[in-house]
Formats: sequence, C-alpha cells, structure tokens
Amino acid sequence: MLGFRSYFAAHDHRDNLHTLTREQLDRWMTDWKGWDPAALRADRWVTIGDGVRGLLLHHAGQDGSESERVRIVESKSEEQWVTQVTMHTPSSRDRTAWAWIDVEAPDQDAATGHARRTRAGTPRFIAPLLDVVDAWDGSVRLTTRPVIIRGSEVNEVYQALLDRDRRGFVFVAGNDDTLPLVPWTDLIAKLTRFTHGVAACYVLDGEATRLINERLGPVHAVPAGTLRSFRPDVKPHDMVDALRHRVLSTERIIDDREHNSLARILASSAHAQALEQPLPTPATRVHRMLERLADELLVHRLGDGTRRIASLEAPATIQTRVEAQQTEQAAPDDRSALLLEYLRLKLELPEINVDAIDEMADWIGIGKESLEAKADVASRLSQLQTDLDEVTAVNAALVRRLEDEQLENRDALDGLTRSEETVRALRRRLAETGHGDIAWTEQPAEEHVSRPGSFGELLRWLPRLKYVVFTGDPDCAIDLDDIDTLGSWASKTWDALLALNDYGMAKADGRWGRDLHGFLQHTPDGCHVWSVNRYAYDESEDVKNNTAFRKARTLTVPESVHPSGRVFMGAHFKITQSGMTSPRVHCHDDTAGGGLIYVGYIGRHLPTKQTN
Repeated sequence: MLGFRSYFAAHDHRDNLHTLTREQLDRWMTDWKGWDPAALRADRWVTIGDGVRGLLLHHAGQDGSESERVRIVESKSEEQWVTQVTMHTPSSRDRTAWAWIDVEAPDQDAATGHARRTRAGTPRFIAPLLDVVDAWDGSVRLTTRPVIIRGSEVNEVYQALLDRDRRGFVFVAGNDDTLPLVPWTDLIAKLTRFTHGVAACYVLDGEATRLINERLGPVHAVPAGTLRSFRPDVKPHDMVDALRHRVLSTERIIDDREHNSLARILASSAHAQALEQPLPTPATRVHRMLERLADELLVHRLGDGTRRIASLEAPATIQTRVEAQQTEQAAPDDRSALLLEYLRLKLELPEINVDAIDEMADWIGIGKESLEAKADVASRLSQLQTDLDEVTAVNAALVRRLEDEQLENRDALDGLTRSEETVRALRRRLAETGHGDIAWTEQPAEEHVSRPGSFGELLRWLPRLKYVVFTGDPDCAIDLDDIDTLGSWASKTWDALLALNDYGMAKADGRWGRDLHGFLQHTPDGCHVWSVNRYAYDESEDVKNNTAFRKARTLTVPESVHPSGRVFMGAHFKITQSGMTSPRVHCHDDTAGGGLIYVGYIGRHLPTKQTN
C-alpha cells in the first residue's frame, strides 16, 4: 500500500535535477542500506542487495525531454517494500523539471480488513535532497527547517495559503513577541521534523502574526503560541472552510510529554494529505510511459533465448590453451572420461569440445536469467494484484463509511430538528407566561458549549470530570485523529463522557439510584443527555465466549476495584458508525463501590466476528 509520496518541481536546478537526485539516492542505498547502486543497469532488472532487485529506466523523448526512474523492490519474508524515484525534465525551458518519490509498504491491516494506510516514514534521502535542490509545491518552497517570516514578508505566507496549485500542508506558527523566536522555531522544527518533502512550515514574528490575521479574518487566524495546519485552497472569512484547518494549542505544544505524539500526528496528517492528492497530468503521462517500458522489458526477457551472454564467453587465449591441454592429455583420468561421456550422452552431443562447453555455458546463463525474469514477472504481477486488492478494499471501506456517515448525518439532522422544535416550543411557553425576554436573551455558558477539537485535546480535558477516570491507552484514542480530521468524533465522545460524569454526580448526590442504562433512558433534569440507543450495557454472548475478544475488553482498573487490576468492560458507548473504525468507549461502573466510573478504552471498534 502506498505509504509515502512526495512530488515537487525544481526551477533553479532543472538542468541537473536528475544528477543531484541520483547522488542522494545512491548515497542512501550505499550508506544506509548497504546496497550496490553501481550494479544498476539501464533498462534491466538487477540484484543490488540481499533480497533486493533494482530497475533503472531512462527515456529520451523525441522532443528533447528526459525521463528517468529507479525502482527498488526489497523482499523481506513475504513482504515487499517498493521505493520508486521518478525524475522528468521537459524540453521547453518554460516548463519546470520535477521529481516524484513513492514508497509502498506492506499493508499491516490487510488481515483485519481495515482500509488503513501503513506509515512508511520519510526516506532518509529526502532531507539531504531538499538541501541541495530547490523544491517547490506550487509557490511554496519545501525546506527542512521552518522559514522565519517578518512583517514585511507576510505576503509570501498569504499567497502560499491561497495558492490553488499547492498540494500539501502549510504549517503556520503564530507569535506575539513574548516567545523568543529562535527557541520557538526550534520547537516547531521538532514537531514538524517528519513532514519533510510533503509540507512547508513558517514561523511568524509578532508583526507578521498580526498582519496575517488581519488578512485571513478571525475564523482563519493563527493565535500567538499556536500552530495551524492549512490545507490547500484556503478561503478566508469562510467559517465552514475554517474547520478544515486545525489549530494545535499552546498547552499541547509546550508539554514535553506530548512532543513525540504531536510530531507523529502532524506527520500522519501531512502524509495523508499528500497521498490523497491526484498526480499532476504531466506526471501521469510520464508514469504510464515508463510503466509500459518496464512491462515491455519483462516480456522481452522472457522471449529472448537466442543471445549469447558475453560474460560467459571464453576469450580466444583461454580457448587455445584448453585445446592445447586436450591435445597434450593423451590418457585422461578414467573418472573424468566417464563423466564426460555421461555428459555427452545426456546432452545428446556428437562430441564434447570447447565450442560445446561454451554453448552449454551460454544456455546455463540464459536459463539463470530466464529464472530471474520469471521471478521479476511474478513480482510485478503480485504487485499489480496487491494494488488491485488494496484499491478494491479501500473502495469497499469508503462506500461502507459513506453509507454510515449518511445515516449518522440523517440521525444528527433529526436530532437537531427535534431540539430546535423543543427550543421553539419552550420559548413560546416562556413568552406566553411573560418571560419572553429570558427566552431570547439567555445563552449557555462557554464551558457548556465548547468541545475538544481532537482526541489529543479530549485526553487533556478528562481531569475536568470528577466522576470519570480514564485508565486506557491514550494512543488508541489519539490514533482516531488520523481519521477524524474535523474533530467531530472527539466532540461526540466528550458528550458521552459528560453524560457519564453526570451519572456519577447524580448517584453521588442521591438524585439517581438506578444503573447507567436507566439513567440514559430517563435522564434527570439538568444532566447531559445521551441516546440509550447508542449505549450497550453488555457485549453479545459471541464476544464474551470468545477468548480473544474477551481479552481485548478486559481492561485496567485500580486494584481497589478488582485485585487483578483488570475487569471485563462489556458496557460501551457507540460514538458513531463509520465502517470498520466505528469508535467506541468502554467503561466499568463502580459508583456502587468507590463512586467512580472507569473508562478503560477509547478507540477503534474492538474485534468481533464482523470486524475480523
């Protein structure tokens, strides 16, 4: 499955882009991988390392254009990693040269049916390549370190955000001059260190922050001390568009414990954006042409059984020496004579001489190369089949997710309609009783309206809940941020946790004496509501009787709750229905004991017969 993609144009280095790119690629193969890039030969597959095959393609167009591709297939056990680097320089100097790097990684979730990309990571040759080549994503320069922007340079950032030719993220860090610029830039560089080649990053000074915010408007603003991720085609002042561009809070940025997690999240988002973008038309044309050449080479090798292999042909001096030895050796060893006679009979030769041995060596060489060609063809067919299977699986998952999202949206719309009708009826009743001013002026407090924008933020909010304790793995929740790009799942999860906390509070102050299921059915006045249809008080018998499924739901609690420190948490909140992901919150009600509710899991749907 495609796990990494970087595509960029080169202006100043158009004439030597191929050379500079190959230099960094070859250095990576030699220094980091221990392979032999010198073994690469134009238009043929060769072995460059243990379990590693390489193909070098070169095409000179009749119009003067030049295309080059290096494809490396690394086989480990039954898995394959494919690194492919493509370079193209058009004939016209009015058109830019470009480079395109892909890494295909084994699909780690293929066995579970999850349509989820494997993070391949950024190849180690990308950063040094960006240091020697001027790489551009539209009008945005791709660098290995954030670019510091002063007030007079703010138009560069503004144009970059609005650039419709941009494919990747632009990270923008705000400041109000209370943050020292150099340490602040170093921190932002640390957080974006895994996005080289797929995103650009700017760090603004105080004046630049003020100016960019004036031009973008309040909904797209970059508050001081935050980092905002801008996707392509920003629409200033558009409130709906602003939801696409996430803001990383100061609180999370300055927390040393979060740095590694944040770097991974930012990288995952930036890489996903790069992978989702279609290739430019010129790159697609070159790709098809090079793929056709590669396939023709494989077919040609399978059918070429007539040529001699130069490396196996004996030089004339050696042939003369062998013939002389044959003449001088009047009485050969009996065993050798028998073996030679057996070989002659086996191969149905009239006699064995130097020419016959040369011909046999040629055929052995051709046979070896034919086996390699067949292996390469098998690898190619396997790759194509894998690509087809992955596309089919992803398409099926997307169709299912779309259907689920449509159902969720309809359910949310129905709920919103009911809420609006309730508000309208209550306002009418208040007006009829002479309290119309209250009906139209009372607004909920901000703390009752605000919701976390991500699961990372939700985890930081959990200490606000007096009666809910999270004992699970935070990474399982944070992984959902890769999919929940707008934070809607995090918001709904918070709603469920608020209802859970109110349940604990109502039990503590005596307003409620029954279980959680009953609380959700008949929620007391003033408590947060959660649909009982989106809550399961226990798992099915299939799950409880399956050892693996039960183990996945046996989650952490304090030893004061259970001596083993773990209990089976069958009760769960159904946050949303979204294909194989469908996030869930599993909990254990200990209000009758210690007065608390323990949440042991927030994350993807745990395994069942359906998800497996």
